[in-house]
Amino acid sequence: MKTITIDISDKVYNLFRGLLQQLPKGSYNIYDEDPDVLSVEEKKELYSIKNKIDKGDLSDFEDWNEVQDRF
Repeated sequence: MKTITIDISDKVYNLFRGLLQQLPKGSYNIYDEDPDVLSVEEKKELYSIKNKIDKGDLSDFEDWNEVQDRF
């Protein structure tokens, strides 16, 4: 695959995505670049880590005691 980066007006964004979705499946990938929105995978990871923290499991954090002592 080849990669193209494109900036597109908000007014035509949905139309452009609709055009892309008419292409054969697997012939393109869309990588949204909105830093304020988490991907599905990022949300799953966030909830997984939050559940561990809620259970007292801080194993995902290196040197957690050092960080905790600073605050």
